[in-house]
Amino acid sequence: MQKEELLRLLQDPDVCREIFLIMKNGGKPNVQAAAPKAAPSSDAEKLASIKNKLKKINAIEDRPAPAAAAPTPPPAAKPNLTVAPGGASFGDKLALLRNQVDKTNAERAAQAKAAEEKRASGAGAMEKYTFVLERPCPVCGHNTRVVKCKSRMIAETTDLDLCIHYKDFNPYLYRVWACEHCGFAADEQKFLRRMPEKTQEKLMQFMQTADLALPFVEERTSEQAIQYIEMAILFNELSDPSPNRRANLYLIMAWIYRYDGNAEKEREALDKAAELFDLSLDTENYPVDKMSDTMATYLTGAIHVLRKDYDKATKHLSRIISNQALRTSAPKLFEMARDMWQEIKDAKAKG
Repeated sequence: MQKEELLRLLQDPDVCREIFLIMKNGGKPNVQAAAPKAAPSSDAEKLASIKNKLKKINAIEDRPAPAAAAPTPPPAAKPNLTVAPGGASFGDKLALLRNQVDKTNAERAAQAKAAEEKRASGAGAMEKYTFVLERPCPVCGHNTRVVKCKSRMIAETTDLDLCIHYKDFNPYLYRVWACEHCGFAADEQKFLRRMPEKTQEKLMQFMQTADLALPFVEERTSEQAIQYIEMAILFNELSDPSPNRRANLYLIMAWIYRYDGNAEKEREALDKAAELFDLSLDTENYPVDKMSDTMATYLTGAIHVLRKDYDKATKHLSRIISNQALRTSAPKLFEMARDMWQEIKDAKAKG
């Protein structure tokens, strides 16, 4: 045997193993046949194995659930798609809100986590102006976290429509509370008020298909606050006939846009607030919640002044200044109404 061939054989691990076994048996050949080596699995075989495992997993997950004792109830009835003030239908608003919820859910979850970490570290500047508490949702009944503003805020200026500008903080971002479980949203007064059983059932049926719940966030952006207000307006249109309550929500929306300097969006919100306040004064009995008819009349006049609709503004402000009893019962309101009325009169005289 040539030297090169011998060296080549000695490099073969099977040959070396056979030589080792012969030497171990005292120079006798190994009588036990070595088990053949298993051929490595091909890529196709590995893929087939993975697919089989996935099929087994899917078969477990897709296993049909036990049959229910009672037949599945019919799907919840669709809400009445009536046209709301401003031209948009209820259905359009619901679709828009659902799209917004789908779009921002992950972002809010991340923000909620960051806010929670920030609050846990004690570094949250929000603690100076707000605090978190739990309140039961009037619809689903679960306790939900809400943000309430503290009273220690510094007021700097007040606008004609009673929007107060505070130093370093905008409390109007938190005027609407929302349930983190079912998605119901309303101003604080309505959220804390006991809801009629029929209204509660109607909203629960609606929210089973609406899917509007959002993660809790302690510190809101203007965009988030506007979305909560739009949700509150949606629920008002569905369950509350009062145009006054919707008018107030649009007014708060206008104030948030005003804080941000968005004049176009502020004007749109003021237009809707004015329309609903006009409707409320013609159709509702006051007081509504804690608002008197005098306050509603003043706010309507002031909003029309800001909209530069001076004829309508004069009509409402005249009702206040012609009531001399308000000089003593509501002197500040009477004085502001008289000043606005006089400014409009002077402007018309100059024009």
